[in-house]
Amino acid sequence: MSEIPKTYNNQRIEFLDALKGFTIFCVTWGHALQFLRNGYDYFHNPAFEFIYSFHMALFFMVSGFFFRSSLRLNLKDFLYKRSVQLLLPCVVWSVIYCIINQHEELKTIFSLNNFWFLRELFISYFIVYVSLKLLKKDWLACLLSIGFVLIVPLSGAQKSFFPMFWAGIYLKNNYQYISKYAKQIRIISGIIFAVCLLFWDGNYTMYVTYFPKIIQIKPFDLNFTNIDIALFRLLIGLCGSLFWFMLFEKIYKNNKFFGYLGKIGANTLAIYVLQPLIWDNGIVSFPTMNNWIYTLIVTPLISLGVLGVSMIIIKIVRKNKHAELLLFGKK
Repeated sequence: MSEIPKTYNNQRIEFLDALKGFTIFCVTWGHALQFLRNGYDYFHNPAFEFIYSFHMALFFMVSGFFFRSSLRLNLKDFLYKRSVQLLLPCVVWSVIYCIINQHEELKTIFSLNNFWFLRELFISYFIVYVSLKLLKKDWLACLLSIGFVLIVPLSGAQKSFFPMFWAGIYLKNNYQYISKYAKQIRIISGIIFAVCLLFWDGNYTMYVTYFPKIIQIKPFDLNFTNIDIALFRLLIGLCGSLFWFMLFEKIYKNNKFFGYLGKIGANTLAIYVLQPLIWDNGIVSFPTMNNWIYTLIVTPLISLGVLGVSMIIIKIVRKNKHAELLLFGKK
C-alpha cells in the first residue's frame, strides 16, 4: 500500500470514517457502563478499562491526521473556522445543558465536563497552528509546543492528549512510508497494547490520576508525582491508537457494515454533543443485573440505540442550516 486510501468524493477517507464510527461507539458504550448503574465502580469494569485505555487518544490522533489543511488558512480564517466548528457547539450545548438541568449560573459553561473534548481539541489546534507558523520546522514545533503544554497551567486532558495530536500529524506526513510497514506496525503496536492492558487499571485514567503540574511557581519546585502513570497512559494510548488505525485500514471493506460505521463516523461531533443529554434524561438503571450481561449485552445494545436516536436527531436538525450551524458547527 503506497497511497492514501479511497475517499468519498475525494474528500473523506473511508476507513477513517469507519474508525471514528467505532470510536464514538466506544464513547457511548463507556458512558452506558458509567451511567446505567447507580453507585457502580465502573472504573474497574473490564470493558470500561479497555475503552478508556485508548478511545480519546485515538480521537486526538485522528484529528491531528487532518490538521495540515489548517495551515493553508491565515490566522483570522483559522480562528473563525475552528471556533465555529468546535467552540460554538460547545457553548450552545453547554447553555442548553445548563437550562435543562437548571444550573443557577451560566458561568459553569466552560467548566462543564460534558463537552471538554471540543474545548481541548480547539486548544490543540491553536497551539500547533501557532507553533508551526512561527517555527516552520515540524520537529522543533513539536518539541517546543509539547514542552509548553507540559509547563503552563493547562488542563490534564491537554497534557495527556496533546502528544497524540502530534502523533496524528506525523502519521499523515509520513503515511506513504509508514504504510509500507503497516503489517509490522499493526503487530508490534497490538502486542505492546495487549501487554499494557495486563497492567492497566481504571484508576490510571486522567479522571482519577491527574497529570502532575511539573513546575510549581510558588514555592518554586519540580513535581513529578504520578509521572510514571502519565507516561504509561501515553504509551497505551499511542499503541492502542496505532493498532486500531492500522487494523481498520487493513480490514475496511466497502460494504453495508462499514458503510453504516462510516455514516456514524462522519457525524462524531454531533453525536458527541447529543449523547450527554440522552444519558441524563430518561435512561433506565440496572442496579442488580448480572455484571457480564450488563457489560457485554445490555450496555452495548443501549449504546447502539443512543447512536440510532442521535442519527435521527441529526437528520432532523440538518433540515435547517442555521440550527445545524449552531448545534453542530456545520455550515
